[in-house]
Amino acid sequence: MSTASVEPIERASDGRQPSATGSIFWVVLALWVASNLFVTMVARMATWEGIDSYYSSADLCRWDCGIFGQVLTLGYQKGSALWLFHPAHPLLAYPLYYWLHLPLKTSLVVASRIALFFAIYGFILMLSDRIDSGMDRWMAGSLVAFNPYILYGHAGYSESLYFAALTFAFYFAARQRWITSGALGGFASLTRMVGVVFTASYAVILAERRGWRRLEWRKLAGLALCPMGTLLYMLYQYHRAGDGLAQIHSHVSFVGSQFSNPLTALWSPLHHHHWPRVWAIMVIAAFMASAWLFKLRKPEMGIYLVLSILVALLGGSLGGDLYGMARYIWWQPPFLYAIYVGLRRRPWLWPIYLVFASGVASFLIVEWFTGHNFVV
Repeated sequence: MSTASVEPIERASDGRQPSATGSIFWVVLALWVASNLFVTMVARMATWEGIDSYYSSADLCRWDCGIFGQVLTLGYQKGSALWLFHPAHPLLAYPLYYWLHLPLKTSLVVASRIALFFAIYGFILMLSDRIDSGMDRWMAGSLVAFNPYILYGHAGYSESLYFAALTFAFYFAARQRWITSGALGGFASLTRMVGVVFTASYAVILAERRGWRRLEWRKLAGLALCPMGTLLYMLYQYHRAGDGLAQIHSHVSFVGSQFSNPLTALWSPLHHHHWPRVWAIMVIAAFMASAWLFKLRKPEMGIYLVLSILVALLGGSLGGDLYGMARYIWWQPPFLYAIYVGLRRRPWLWPIYLVFASGVASFLIVEWFTGHNFVV
C-alpha cells in the first residue's frame, strides 16, 4: 500500500488538512446516529410483546450498568465487591449526573454513547494503514457502530470507553507520539484491568522501531504511563480499603471462582451445548485472529489480543461457561482490526458478515429485555 493512500488520515490527525478531519467526523457522526437509531428501534420492538417496557434510553441500563451506578453514587467501600468495576466510566458519567443533574441511568447510558462516538473515530484512525478511500472509512467504522455486541456500547457499560482509549493509544504509538499513547494506554487500564496489557504492546512497538537503541525520555515516559491507571487505582484501593489488590479479591467474590487453568476454562465449555460451545468457538477464533495479526506484521496487536484473552481465561468464568467472554472479545480493537483486513481481502464476505452482525445484535437486545442472564 502506498504512503499516499494513508496520507489524508495521517494529516487529519495533526490538523494540517481540516477537510480530511471533517470528512472523518461526518462519517463517524452518521454511523453513530445510525447505531443509536438501530438500537432504539430494536429495543422498542423487543418490548412490543409485553415482556418489558422501553420508554427512553435509560431503560437500557441493566446488569453491570446498575453496579456502575452504585460506584457513582456510593463510591468504593472496604469489603465491597464494587472494586472490580474500574472508575473511568463512572467518572465520565459524573458531570452528567452531578453537574447537569441527569437521572442516574441516563447519565451512565449517555456516557457510554459519548464514548462510542470516539470508539468509532479511534478505530478508523487505527486502521489508517489499511484505509484507501472514503468507502473504506465507512466500512471500518461500521464494524464498531454495528458490532454484534453493540448493545454494550449503549447500555451504560464501560466497553465503548475502553475501546476508544485503546484505539487512540495504538494510533498514537504507531506515529511515535509516545507520551500521548502512554497516557491513553494508562487511561485504558483505568477503564478496565486488562488495559494494562497495552504496556506489552507499547514495548513491542518500541522494539519493532528499534526504539531501544536510542531511549529518549519521551519513550520512557510513555512506557511508564501505560500501567499508570491501574497503579493509581491500586494505590487508591490501599488508601481506601487497606488492600491494594481489592479488585482481585472482588473478582473472586463476584465471579464465584478462583483463578483457573486457561485450557480447562476453554475446554470444558466445548463439551457443553448451545451458548457455552458458541462462546468457546469465539475464543478460539480470537486466538486464531491473534496469530494472523502476527502474520500481518502487527505483533503489537497480536500480543495484546492473545494476552487479554489469557488474562480473562486465567481469571475464571462465571459458572464455568465463559459468560461474558463474547462481548469481551468483540470489544477488543485488535480483533475487529483482523476482521476488517479479512473482509477487505474478500469483499464478498461483507454481506454475510453484516447479516451475522445485525442478527446477533438484534437477538441480544431482545434477550436483554427478557432478562436472560447470558447477556450480562
